[in-house]
Amino acid sequence: MNSDLNNQFKTRPMARISIRSELSRSLIVALCLTMGALLMVVNWGIGQISHEYIQSRLKHDAESIIAALQLQPGTQTWVVGERGASTVFQRALSGHYYLITGQDIEIRSRSLWDYPADFGLLSQGEEKSFEMPGANDQNWMVWQLGFSKNDTPFTLTIIEDSSPLDALKWRYSLWALLVLACGAISLFFMQQWILTRNFRYLDSVRQKIQSFRYAEDKPDLSTVPQELAPLADDIDQLLQQLKQRVSRSRNALGNLAHEIKRPLQRLQQLQDESANRFAPDIKALLDDIQWLIQRELKRARIVGVSSPGRQTNLAVDLPPLINILGKLYPAIRIETDFTAVETLPQDRDDMLELIGNLLDNACKYGLSEVRLTVKTFDDRAVVCVQDDGKGLPQESIENLLQRGQRLDERQEGAGLGLSICNDIIESYQGRLTLENRKPHGIMVTIELPLR
Repeated sequence: MNSDLNNQFKTRPMARISIRSELSRSLIVALCLTMGALLMVVNWGIGQISHEYIQSRLKHDAESIIAALQLQPGTQTWVVGERGASTVFQRALSGHYYLITGQDIEIRSRSLWDYPADFGLLSQGEEKSFEMPGANDQNWMVWQLGFSKNDTPFTLTIIEDSSPLDALKWRYSLWALLVLACGAISLFFMQQWILTRNFRYLDSVRQKIQSFRYAEDKPDLSTVPQELAPLADDIDQLLQQLKQRVSRSRNALGNLAHEIKRPLQRLQQLQDESANRFAPDIKALLDDIQWLIQRELKRARIVGVSSPGRQTNLAVDLPPLINILGKLYPAIRIETDFTAVETLPQDRDDMLELIGNLLDNACKYGLSEVRLTVKTFDDRAVVCVQDDGKGLPQESIENLLQRGQRLDERQEGAGLGLSICNDIIESYQGRLTLENRKPHGIMVTIELPLR
């Protein structure tokens, strides 16, 4: 039994799902997707704005160039007047260029210099725009227009370097990324703060339920948030149902024992008065029933008023038990040492039944003194009951510690009553040890986890 209880005591609980972790993970994924999509939209939008802005400037410059295009009377050659084009077209590789082509006609801006450029001819009224790499690692945005002047067809190609705007676009995109990252971090910490603040309501529910274990008062769960109200109502109903069921069960058991006691006494009297060859067997069966009734009555007397769901307040719950046992066994002096321990997390009724049975048996088979000690450590509570009786043989102790072995409470000299105690200890995943004291007596030690 010790090995099995030790294994149960050391078993770790299964990992639980964290609502905070799930919400944080979902928020991070949502923020990453939203930020990625928003950055793509911002980058695309800035690119479109830049493209439209440059193209509108190219069209404006094209109107000025077309207006300045003229045929010289003397040479009969087409030229662009100096006032028709901005000075930016006069600097070499300035990033602003134009090229006018026609049948055996090519007019270049000074800025285009001798950079090779061949863009083809367009029909009158046709427009075309595109991007391409240009001189000195520039990114050219090209706009072309087919037109005619004095019945002469021309194709105007006007170019602007968009690299400065592209650099500005990426700079703004990085700033947008920084702002979004700061916003995402702020949202994350705000979510954690909101979760912490609202989870306090759950802590208050837990504390109120725990307070129900210390007293008979019904926990007030009316102040919880609306979302938690159904859960609080279910918990409240469950606690009340549990209390009523356990109380009814124990009261019914005590009432049954009291009610059946008188008919059995009458039946035993009739058996004593009658001469029957089965009389010894009937007497043995009646004695068994009478012993069971006395045991249940003793358990009801030890526990007292049923209050399921409460923790064990040693200073309040143990003195009445000690007082009852003192009246039952006036020749036994019961000494206690539990002043350093205020409460135990185990159920009050279970602990009173456990300690009461151990003390009852110690008083029954002790000679003059019984001692109860309760101590707590970091993770366990230790209950120790000692008597000064004649003790048990070592082989009996070893048999008792084997799983499934029970000692007969009615057997003289061996009334430790472990059948009830073992059930309670196993329900709390505890451990029980027995040993003979020197020079005489038995010491029963129980270890119960505090968590």
